[in-house]
Amino acid sequence: MKIVIAGAGKVGFTMAMRLCREKHDITLIDTKREALEAASNAMDVLGICGSCAAPSVLREAEVGTADVFISATGNDEANLVACQFARKLGSRHTIARLRNQEYLESVESLREIMELSLAINPDYVTAEEISRVLQFPAATKVDAFPDCELEIVTFRIPETSRLNGVTLSKLPNLISQKVLVCAVRRGDSVSIPDGNYKLQAGDFVSVTAPPKVLRRFFIAAGSYQKPVKNVIILGGSRIAVYLAQLLDSTNVKVTVIENNNARCQELAELLEQADVICADGTDTTVLAQSGLHDADGFVALTNMDEENIILSMYADKTGVEKVVAKINNDKFIDLLHDVFPDTTLAPKNLVAERIEGYVRGLAHASEESTIEALYFLGDHDVTATEFLVGEASACIGKTLAEMRLKPGVLLAAVIRGGSSFLPDGRTMLAPGDKAVVVTVGRSVFKLDDILA
Repeated sequence: MKIVIAGAGKVGFTMAMRLCREKHDITLIDTKREALEAASNAMDVLGICGSCAAPSVLREAEVGTADVFISATGNDEANLVACQFARKLGSRHTIARLRNQEYLESVESLREIMELSLAINPDYVTAEEISRVLQFPAATKVDAFPDCELEIVTFRIPETSRLNGVTLSKLPNLISQKVLVCAVRRGDSVSIPDGNYKLQAGDFVSVTAPPKVLRRFFIAAGSYQKPVKNVIILGGSRIAVYLAQLLDSTNVKVTVIENNNARCQELAELLEQADVICADGTDTTVLAQSGLHDADGFVALTNMDEENIILSMYADKTGVEKVVAKINNDKFIDLLHDVFPDTTLAPKNLVAERIEGYVRGLAHASEESTIEALYFLGDHDVTATEFLVGEASACIGKTLAEMRLKPGVLLAAVIRGGSSFLPDGRTMLAPGDKAVVVTVGRSVFKLDDILA
């Protein structure tokens, strides 16, 4: 596909890198020539220097022949204008990065008026991810499907877990809960395990089930932690505001620490239910006086990766049950992956994953494809694709036990009549069902492609 991306900053650069790996034809637009040079040195992209809101620049980038135009600059208005121009020039799909909360509140109207295919707010996406993880403190990542009652939770098996050394075929007898193990990452290897697979401490495991069943699963495994009820947020960013509002809706006590007095005044007006403390959150005395020792959740959202890492480790050492750190530098994320037990995340990666999944769906949309949605789970190599089961599908009329699935493919969930369930060997798909298929290291673009 031909994809034009406006903005070569953190989000735009990350998206371009991911989409280049998918072998798409990428053109980058940015006002800074040095940013384009850095991108060109790192990947195979064409750079156009200029403003994305200028029709002449869009024409130079040949937006009119683009399958997808993505505007990811730091200016919401420029992104909206650029997307509108791109549509008028002939781009088939447009995606806008929007950070203003007022735009978020009227996103559906904006999409209709501006003819946007997708509008995405990096701060809200990040806050949603953190909120879900805080509800499952044992998890490093939680993925939820819009049409599905099931969640996919990724967690790391500790040495003390009852799961350590358990063969998957014996898991139902040990846990007495119906969950489905979708994928396991061990070191650099990711696989969809069969019944003979033996779990080990240090494995990152993705399991799916309804939320209540997942909680009982973690209790039986000896890894259950109650959803947090008292959270300290370090840094008063937009992410902090969205997160505090989401947590407040679930009756979680929130304390926000911010060192800028003017920003504290704004936070006090925006967050009526939260405690806003104007102080230096890097001071351990301030953290103690703010109630760190009584908190069961700590989220570091400052603009400095180093501060977030160090203070998150400090919070973990003081006994806070769930710690989340925002980290933008991928090198730090890779470095901490196997040594820091809690959650680290990067807004740019969350946004890039969301857009990459959307673009993948577009790339393979055809009359033969029935893709409804596509997501990345826990690891970039693991994808979950939601298919609509058609009348002529070869999967109809056979039980799951009778189907011969390709290696690295798992039928993870079935959505039928507004409810969802985990399939077993007796499950038969019917026309109109939605089937969630998890794959590792491969892309499946038609439901029948799961069959060997």
